[in-house]
Amino acid sequence: MASLPLASPASDRPSFRERMLARLVEHVRALIPVSAVTFATRDRRDAATERSASWHSDAELRRPMEALVEAVLERDRSLFLPRLDAWEGTPEELVTEESPLRGASVIVCPLRTEIGNLLGVLVVASVDPAAPLRRSDLSTVGVVADLAAMALERAGLLEEESRRGRDELALKRAAEAVSASLELDEVYLRVAEQAAEVTGATQARLTRLNARSGELLTVADIDLTGPSEAGPLEVEGDRVARIARTRRPELDGGEGSLMHAPIELGPRLYGVLTVAHERPGRFSERQLDLLARLARSSAAAIANAIDFGRERRIARALTLGFVPESLPVLPGYETGLLYAPALGEPTGGDVYGAWLLPGGDVAVLVGDVAGKGVANAALSAMVRFFVEARSWDARSPADVLEQTNAMLMERLPSDTFVTAFYGVLSPRSLRWAGAGHLPPLHLSGSCVRELHADGLPLGVDASPGYGESELELAPGDLVFAFTDGLVEARRGTETFGLRRLARSVGTLAQAIGPEDLVVAVHDEIADWSGGLGDDAVALALRRRR
Repeated sequence: MASLPLASPASDRPSFRERMLARLVEHVRALIPVSAVTFATRDRRDAATERSASWHSDAELRRPMEALVEAVLERDRSLFLPRLDAWEGTPEELVTEESPLRGASVIVCPLRTEIGNLLGVLVVASVDPAAPLRRSDLSTVGVVADLAAMALERAGLLEEESRRGRDELALKRAAEAVSASLELDEVYLRVAEQAAEVTGATQARLTRLNARSGELLTVADIDLTGPSEAGPLEVEGDRVARIARTRRPELDGGEGSLMHAPIELGPRLYGVLTVAHERPGRFSERQLDLLARLARSSAAAIANAIDFGRERRIARALTLGFVPESLPVLPGYETGLLYAPALGEPTGGDVYGAWLLPGGDVAVLVGDVAGKGVANAALSAMVRFFVEARSWDARSPADVLEQTNAMLMERLPSDTFVTAFYGVLSPRSLRWAGAGHLPPLHLSGSCVRELHADGLPLGVDASPGYGESELELAPGDLVFAFTDGLVEARRGTETFGLRRLARSVGTLAQAIGPEDLVVAVHDEIADWSGGLGDDAVALALRRRR
């Protein structure tokens, strides 16, 4: 048994169809005396003989049988030929003296579905003059052909269903891979990679069209060919521009194989996705449909990345000038600051900072606006601005919070409040007031205690009644202020908690300075919880020895 070399198999392992046809070949051989048997099926999409099974009693019969199959492949009626050379449709090479099929008896039966669709043919031949095929054998071969057609039709349905399942799974995995990042350049690259993976292409390109200038810009390029194979992907700019204009996927022939699909979401066009293969005819309408569906799903990921980038730029613009990225040099103190927005957020609602006051003292602020994202970044910038503005006129931390609260009462949304710890550092002491914020930690030697302060969060009540406290700081004393993103980090149902934080800060502060301390505490909590789900700020101040 052997397969006709008219189509390249998808793999070395025989398909279900090929195995089934091979068994039917054996049935034919058992029923009637034959010298050669061939099943051949035609792929209606590209007119190539795609699957076959055959047996030849002599290897010299292979090529003549292939020629005969090509001559009768489209027959829709059964045919009995007592002698092949007597039939007017016989190819010329089969009637020569050298042809082993010249005087053979032949039966041809079409493989038809129940509704009459032609799937291919069954051809049997006998070259033995002593055991020719007879007309009575025609019905036997016809029965086998009908069985083969029925099995092929059902196998086709199963394969089509299986193919759809594989396609859906491939597209699902591709969409997950593309959506796993919010960095625009990374998303572009992943779209091109997944396009090559899903369609079986060896090259892929994502081209962005500038709507204002009409300029085509390549933003991602993938080449899976070897260095001496296809070379750079060449795509006509006019063709890409046409795809962008018509918004229709397209198969493109030529020396190799090309496909294009627009990346669109509603009225928005984000680019054109192109894939290529060096082998002509490599792509079909099925691969084009996969590319188009991937392009559509990728548009949402690209839109999310663009929105994320825009949100990050807006947030940075809102906070720039109001919320410092680092602390100023504070005379007489070592400092450390860490700001970590919630996972996936460009910035958040935590408030922090330290600045020099007109009299030479230093103001420090740590707070938290309820919520996350750009809206809270704007509110945190406003809170920081109000606190700093009032600190220039009011020496008392309680007065600063009172005046800030008065300004915020009419400006904060009704469902929003702000917790805050505000202190004033002199060379030897700290005066502070709190507005519903978690108490900072004070480390003196091996002793760790909390710096409590009474008062409602800002924006809750017009008369919050903030109290004020003062603490003498000895050389080496450290104050560690923080937001709830650290203590509320979770592992399952368990939170990290204030007690565990105090133990961690007390231990680490014995060996490292404030700048390293804030990072080490954050990393310990992130490792413990598997990543922080809320904004986190840590501010450490140590009086120099």
